[in-house]
Amino acid sequence: MYKPAVNIGHMSPKELKRLTPGQWVYTDTNDAESRGRFWGVKPSGTVVVAWNGNAKQQNSYWEYQHALRHYANNY
Repeated sequence: MYKPAVNIGHMSPKELKRLTPGQWVYTDTNDAESRGRFWGVKPSGTVVVAWNGNAKQQNSYWEYQHALRHYANNY
């Protein structure tokens, strides 16, 4: 089911943990470069997001997404 992008800029850790992996997110501005895909919250509290601006600098957009998803799910 499609959900619109969510502003995570002011979300609490509890709210972040309720997001679905793969959910489109943004902070402050909702332009194409500032959007990303949420992959999870690590036990340390690190929020893992694959930002579009960073993804475009990689050799493979999908490899970048996969690597961050893997990082979010493995400690």
